[in-house]
Amino acid sequence: MMDITKVVAKMRFKYHTNMLDVCNVANQIGLLKDKKAEEKMKNHTMQSLDCLERLGYDVKGYSNQKE
Repeated sequence: MMDITKVVAKMRFKYHTNMLDVCNVANQIGLLKDKKAEEKMKNHTMQSLDCLERLGYDVKGYSNQKE
């Protein structure tokens, strides 16, 4: 069983990754301008990465390997 912090991080991760899809669709149908959509998607991406770190994934190590 996961502790409460991991459960919350998993829920936050699902929320932020779903919001990436919502922002993308809103931009495609013209509800969000390109610049605003880019800002929102950047924020949701950073929040998603934070959640992955809280879940124990080595996000920084993985991104450093790709450079």
